[in-house]
Amino acid sequence: LSQEAMPPMRRKKGISASASARAAKAICPSELSAIHEKDAPTKKRFQTYLAVFVSMLAVRWLLSPVQTNPRSKPNVDSKGQLQMVFDDFLAANLQPLWDRAFNGTQHALEESSRVGHQLKKQNAKVKHPVVIVPGFVTSALELWEGESCMKKNFRQRVWGSASMARTFFADRDCWQKHLQLHPQTGMDPDNIRVRSAQGFEAADNFIATYWVWSKLIENLADVGYDGTSMSMLSYDWRLGYEYLESRDGYFSKLKAAIETHHKTSGEKAVLVSHSMGGTVTYYFLQWVVTDAK
Repeated sequence: LSQEAMPPMRRKKGISASASARAAKAICPSELSAIHEKDAPTKKRFQTYLAVFVSMLAVRWLLSPVQTNPRSKPNVDSKGQLQMVFDDFLAANLQPLWDRAFNGTQHALEESSRVGHQLKKQNAKVKHPVVIVPGFVTSALELWEGESCMKKNFRQRVWGSASMARTFFADRDCWQKHLQLHPQTGMDPDNIRVRSAQGFEAADNFIATYWVWSKLIENLADVGYDGTSMSMLSYDWRLGYEYLESRDGYFSKLKAAIETHHKTSGEKAVLVSHSMGGTVTYYFLQWVVTDAK
Protein backbone atom coordinates (compact mmCIF):
# COMPACT_ATOMS: atom_id res chain seq x y z
CA LEU A 1 0.00 0.00 0.00
CA SER A 2 1.17 3.48 -0.81
CA GLN A 3 3.06 5.51 1.74
CA GLU A 4 2.66 8.74 -0.21
CA ALA A 5 0.94 11.61 1.46
CA MET A 6 -2.46 12.83 0.33
CA PRO A 7 -2.21 15.59 -2.30
CA PRO A 8 -2.70 19.05 -0.82
CA MET A 9 -6.25 20.42 -0.83
CA ARG A 10 -7.54 23.97 -0.89
CA ARG A 11 -9.05 24.98 2.42
CA LYS A 12 -11.20 27.94 3.26
CA LYS A 13 -9.56 30.55 5.45
CA GLY A 14 -9.96 29.82 9.13
CA ILE A 15 -11.06 26.19 8.55
CA SER A 16 -8.83 23.26 9.44
CA ALA A 17 -9.30 19.69 8.28
CA SER A 18 -11.05 17.30 10.67
CA ALA A 19 -9.43 14.18 12.07
CA SER A 20 -10.83 12.08 9.24
CA ALA A 21 -9.18 14.26 6.60
CA ARG A 22 -5.86 13.97 8.40
CA ALA A 23 -6.36 10.24 8.88
CA ALA A 24 -7.06 9.57 5.18
CA LYS A 25 -4.56 9.49 2.37
CA ALA A 26 -4.81 8.57 -1.30
CA ILE A 27 -3.59 5.38 -2.91
CA CYS A 28 -1.98 5.36 -6.35
CA PRO A 29 -4.08 3.33 -8.81
CA SER A 30 -0.95 2.01 -10.51
CA GLU A 31 0.01 0.22 -7.30
CA LEU A 32 -3.11 -1.94 -7.58
CA SER A 33 -2.28 -3.05 -11.12
CA ALA A 34 -0.47 -6.18 -9.95
CA ILE A 35 -3.72 -7.61 -8.65
CA HIS A 36 -5.14 -7.50 -12.18
CA GLU A 37 -2.25 -9.41 -13.76
CA LYS A 38 -2.95 -12.72 -15.48
CA ASP A 39 -6.58 -11.62 -15.81
CA ALA A 40 -7.27 -12.89 -19.34
CA PRO A 41 -9.17 -16.04 -18.22
CA THR A 42 -11.44 -13.94 -16.03
CA LYS A 43 -12.19 -11.54 -18.90
CA LYS A 44 -12.93 -14.46 -21.17
CA ARG A 45 -15.32 -15.93 -18.59
CA PHE A 46 -17.04 -12.58 -18.20
CA GLN A 47 -17.54 -12.32 -21.96
CA THR A 48 -19.13 -15.78 -21.87
CA TYR A 49 -21.47 -14.80 -19.02
CA LEU A 50 -22.36 -11.56 -20.79
CA ALA A 51 -23.28 -13.53 -23.91
CA VAL A 52 -25.41 -15.87 -21.80
CA PHE A 53 -27.15 -12.94 -20.12
CA VAL A 54 -27.88 -11.29 -23.48
CA SER A 55 -29.25 -14.61 -24.67
CA MET A 56 -31.56 -14.71 -21.66
CA LEU A 57 -32.79 -11.23 -22.50
CA ALA A 58 -33.54 -12.41 -26.03
CA VAL A 59 -35.47 -15.37 -24.65
CA ARG A 60 -37.41 -13.01 -22.40
CA TRP A 61 -38.46 -10.80 -25.30
CA LEU A 62 -39.28 -13.68 -27.62
CA LEU A 63 -41.48 -15.41 -25.05
CA SER A 64 -43.25 -12.27 -23.79
CA PRO A 65 -47.02 -12.57 -24.38
CA VAL A 66 -48.38 -10.12 -26.96
CA GLN A 67 -51.14 -7.88 -25.55
CA THR A 68 -53.51 -7.01 -28.36
CA ASN A 69 -55.79 -5.09 -26.01
CA PRO A 70 -53.89 -2.64 -23.76
CA ARG A 71 -56.69 -2.80 -21.17
CA SER A 72 -56.66 -6.59 -20.95
CA LYS A 73 -55.26 -8.30 -17.87
CA PRO A 74 -51.85 -9.94 -18.13
CA ASN A 75 -51.78 -13.61 -18.99
CA VAL A 76 -50.86 -15.24 -15.67
CA ASP A 77 -50.24 -18.63 -17.25
CA SER A 78 -47.82 -17.10 -19.76
CA LYS A 79 -45.89 -15.37 -16.97
CA GLY A 80 -45.67 -18.63 -15.03
CA GLN A 81 -44.42 -20.47 -18.11
CA LEU A 82 -41.89 -17.69 -18.73
CA GLN A 83 -40.55 -18.02 -15.18
CA MET A 84 -40.19 -21.78 -15.64
CA VAL A 85 -38.30 -21.22 -18.91
CA PHE A 86 -35.96 -18.76 -17.17
CA ASP A 87 -35.30 -21.17 -14.27
CA ASP A 88 -34.61 -24.05 -16.64
CA PHE A 89 -32.33 -21.89 -18.80
CA LEU A 90 -30.40 -20.71 -15.73
CA ALA A 91 -29.94 -24.23 -14.38
CA ALA A 92 -28.97 -25.74 -17.74
CA ASN A 93 -26.65 -23.01 -19.02
CA LEU A 94 -25.43 -20.48 -16.47
CA GLN A 95 -25.07 -22.61 -13.32
CA PRO A 96 -22.66 -25.12 -14.95
CA LEU A 97 -20.45 -22.24 -16.06
CA TRP A 98 -20.30 -20.87 -12.52
CA ASP A 99 -19.55 -24.31 -11.09
CA ARG A 100 -16.67 -24.88 -13.52
CA ALA A 101 -15.31 -21.40 -12.85
CA PHE A 102 -15.03 -22.07 -9.11
CA ASN A 103 -13.90 -25.66 -8.86
CA GLY A 104 -11.23 -26.52 -6.32
CA THR A 105 -8.42 -27.06 -8.82
CA GLN A 106 -8.72 -23.59 -10.33
CA HIS A 107 -8.95 -21.99 -6.88
CA ALA A 108 -5.70 -23.68 -5.83
CA LEU A 109 -3.94 -22.42 -8.95
CA GLU A 110 -5.23 -18.89 -8.39
CA GLU A 111 -4.08 -18.95 -4.76
CA SER A 112 -0.49 -19.78 -5.70
CA SER A 113 -0.37 -16.89 -8.17
CA ARG A 114 -2.14 -14.28 -6.04
CA VAL A 115 -0.10 -11.23 -5.11
CA GLY A 116 -1.39 -11.36 -1.55
CA HIS A 117 -0.37 -15.02 -1.18
CA GLN A 118 3.14 -14.20 -2.42
CA LEU A 119 3.42 -11.22 -0.06
CA LYS A 120 2.35 -13.42 2.83
CA LYS A 121 5.34 -15.68 2.12
CA GLN A 122 7.51 -12.56 2.40
CA ASN A 123 6.02 -11.90 5.87
CA ALA A 124 3.91 -8.92 4.81
CA LYS A 125 1.65 -7.75 7.63
CA VAL A 126 -1.34 -5.47 8.13
CA LYS A 127 -0.35 -1.83 8.63
CA HIS A 128 -2.73 0.86 7.36
CA PRO A 129 -6.47 0.21 7.69
CA VAL A 130 -8.32 0.27 4.37
CA VAL A 131 -11.65 1.96 3.60
CA ILE A 132 -13.18 1.06 0.23
CA VAL A 133 -15.61 3.28 -1.70
CA PRO A 134 -16.98 1.27 -4.66
CA GLY A 135 -18.41 2.41 -7.99
CA PHE A 136 -22.05 2.32 -8.99
CA VAL A 137 -21.96 -1.00 -10.87
CA THR A 138 -21.09 -3.02 -7.79
CA SER A 139 -22.95 -0.92 -5.20
CA ALA A 140 -25.89 -3.24 -4.67
CA LEU A 141 -29.36 -1.90 -3.86
CA GLU A 142 -31.94 -3.69 -1.70
CA LEU A 143 -35.70 -3.34 -1.48
CA TRP A 144 -37.08 -2.27 1.92
CA GLU A 145 -40.55 -1.16 0.86
CA GLY A 146 -42.38 -1.61 -2.40
CA GLU A 147 -45.64 -1.99 -4.22
CA SER A 148 -47.58 -5.25 -4.49
CA CYS A 149 -45.57 -6.47 -7.50
CA MET A 150 -42.37 -6.29 -5.40
CA LYS A 151 -43.44 -7.22 -1.87
CA LYS A 152 -42.15 -10.77 -2.22
CA ASN A 153 -38.67 -9.32 -2.82
CA PHE A 154 -38.31 -7.65 0.59
CA ARG A 155 -34.60 -7.13 1.33
CA GLN A 156 -33.71 -8.78 -1.97
CA ARG A 157 -31.36 -7.00 -4.33
CA VAL A 158 -32.92 -5.11 -7.19
CA TRP A 159 -29.45 -4.12 -8.41
CA GLY A 160 -26.21 -6.05 -8.31
CA SER A 161 -27.01 -9.78 -8.12
CA ALA A 162 -28.62 -12.71 -9.89
CA SER A 163 -31.88 -11.85 -8.08
CA MET A 164 -31.86 -8.59 -10.07
CA ALA A 165 -31.98 -10.61 -13.31
CA ARG A 166 -34.77 -12.78 -11.91
CA THR A 167 -36.80 -9.71 -10.93
CA PHE A 168 -36.22 -8.13 -14.32
CA PHE A 169 -37.40 -11.22 -16.14
CA ALA A 170 -40.48 -11.61 -13.94
CA ASP A 171 -41.73 -8.01 -14.38
CA ARG A 172 -39.38 -5.51 -15.98
CA ASP A 173 -41.84 -2.60 -15.64
CA CYS A 174 -42.15 -3.17 -11.89
CA TRP A 175 -38.37 -3.52 -11.55
CA GLN A 176 -37.76 -0.29 -13.44
CA LYS A 177 -40.36 1.60 -11.40
CA HIS A 178 -38.72 0.62 -8.13
CA LEU A 179 -35.29 1.79 -9.31
CA GLN A 180 -36.56 5.24 -10.27
CA LEU A 181 -36.44 8.23 -7.94
CA HIS A 182 -39.15 10.85 -7.66
CA PRO A 183 -38.82 13.09 -10.76
CA GLN A 184 -39.36 16.33 -8.78
CA THR A 185 -37.67 15.69 -5.44
CA GLY A 186 -34.93 13.28 -6.48
CA MET A 187 -35.79 11.21 -3.39
CA ASP A 188 -37.94 8.14 -2.70
CA PRO A 189 -41.24 7.80 -4.57
CA ASP A 190 -44.34 7.20 -2.46
CA ASN A 191 -44.46 3.72 -0.89
CA ILE A 192 -41.06 2.71 -2.31
CA ARG A 193 -37.79 2.47 -0.39
CA VAL A 194 -34.63 1.11 -1.99
CA ARG A 195 -31.40 1.32 -0.02
CA SER A 196 -27.75 0.43 -0.44
CA ALA A 197 -26.65 -3.02 0.71
CA GLN A 198 -24.07 -3.08 3.49
CA GLY A 199 -20.77 -4.82 4.15
CA PHE A 200 -18.24 -6.42 1.81
CA GLU A 201 -20.93 -8.42 0.02
CA ALA A 202 -22.52 -5.15 -1.09
CA ALA A 203 -19.82 -4.63 -3.73
CA ASP A 204 -17.53 -7.66 -4.02
CA ASN A 205 -19.23 -8.99 -7.18
CA PHE A 206 -21.84 -7.60 -9.53
CA ILE A 207 -23.29 -10.86 -10.82
CA ALA A 208 -21.59 -14.15 -9.94
CA THR A 209 -18.02 -14.07 -11.31
CA TYR A 210 -18.13 -10.49 -12.60
CA TRP A 211 -15.89 -9.16 -9.87
CA VAL A 212 -14.58 -5.69 -9.13
CA TRP A 213 -13.60 -5.81 -5.44
CA SER A 214 -13.62 -9.49 -4.46
CA LYS A 215 -10.08 -10.12 -5.78
CA LEU A 216 -8.66 -7.11 -3.94
CA ILE A 217 -10.42 -8.13 -0.72
CA GLU A 218 -9.07 -11.68 -1.08
CA ASN A 219 -5.51 -10.47 -1.64
CA LEU A 220 -5.70 -8.18 1.38
CA ALA A 221 -7.07 -11.07 3.44
CA ASP A 222 -4.00 -13.13 2.46
CA VAL A 223 -1.75 -10.75 4.41
CA GLY A 224 -4.09 -10.52 7.41
CA TYR A 225 -6.76 -7.93 6.65
CA ASP A 226 -10.31 -8.60 7.81
CA GLY A 227 -13.40 -6.74 9.03
CA THR A 228 -11.46 -5.15 11.89
CA SER A 229 -8.86 -3.53 9.63
CA MET A 230 -10.89 -2.98 6.47
CA SER A 231 -14.33 -1.54 5.66
CA MET A 232 -16.57 -1.28 2.60
CA LEU A 233 -18.79 1.82 2.43
CA SER A 234 -21.33 1.22 -0.32
CA TYR A 235 -23.91 3.89 -1.21
CA ASP A 236 -27.09 4.56 -3.18
CA TRP A 237 -25.57 5.67 -6.47
CA ARG A 238 -28.91 7.04 -7.74
CA LEU A 239 -28.86 9.95 -5.27
CA GLY A 240 -27.30 13.36 -5.68
CA TYR A 241 -24.29 13.72 -3.37
CA GLU A 242 -26.02 16.20 -1.06
CA TYR A 243 -28.90 13.72 -0.65
CA LEU A 244 -26.47 10.94 0.22
CA GLU A 245 -25.81 12.87 3.43
CA SER A 246 -29.26 14.33 4.11
CA ARG A 247 -31.15 11.05 3.57
CA ASP A 248 -28.62 8.34 4.44
CA GLY A 249 -25.94 10.17 6.45
CA TYR A 250 -23.40 8.53 4.16
CA PHE A 251 -20.53 10.99 4.53
CA SER A 252 -20.94 11.06 8.30
CA LYS A 253 -20.67 7.25 8.30
CA LEU A 254 -17.59 7.38 6.06
CA LYS A 255 -15.98 9.95 8.36
CA ALA A 256 -16.76 7.81 11.42
CA ALA A 257 -15.30 4.70 9.77
CA ILE A 258 -12.02 6.47 8.95
CA GLU A 259 -11.68 7.99 12.41
CA THR A 260 -12.51 4.69 14.13
CA HIS A 261 -9.89 2.80 12.11
CA HIS A 262 -7.34 5.53 12.85
CA LYS A 263 -8.13 5.44 16.56
CA THR A 264 -7.95 1.67 16.92
CA SER A 265 -4.86 1.10 14.74
CA GLY A 266 -2.89 4.29 15.33
CA GLU A 267 -2.21 4.44 11.59
CA LYS A 268 -3.53 6.61 8.80
CA ALA A 269 -6.38 5.04 6.85
CA VAL A 270 -6.06 4.38 3.13
CA LEU A 271 -9.06 5.38 1.01
CA VAL A 272 -9.42 3.14 -2.06
CA SER A 273 -12.08 4.07 -4.60
CA HIS A 274 -13.15 3.03 -8.07
CA SER A 275 -15.18 4.60 -10.88
CA MET A 276 -17.97 6.77 -9.44
CA GLY A 277 -16.48 6.09 -6.01
CA GLY A 278 -13.60 8.37 -6.98
CA THR A 279 -15.88 11.39 -7.35
CA VAL A 280 -17.77 10.40 -4.19
CA THR A 281 -14.44 10.31 -2.32
CA TYR A 282 -13.39 13.69 -3.73
CA TYR A 283 -16.73 15.19 -2.68
CA PHE A 284 -16.23 13.68 0.79
CA LEU A 285 -12.77 15.21 1.17
CA GLN A 286 -14.25 18.64 0.38
CA TRP A 287 -17.28 18.04 2.60
CA VAL A 288 -15.26 16.91 5.60
CA VAL A 289 -13.18 20.12 5.51
CA THR A 290 -16.22 22.40 5.50
CA ASP A 291 -17.76 20.17 8.18
CA ALA A 292 -14.96 21.28 10.52
CA LYS A 293 -16.59 24.73 10.97
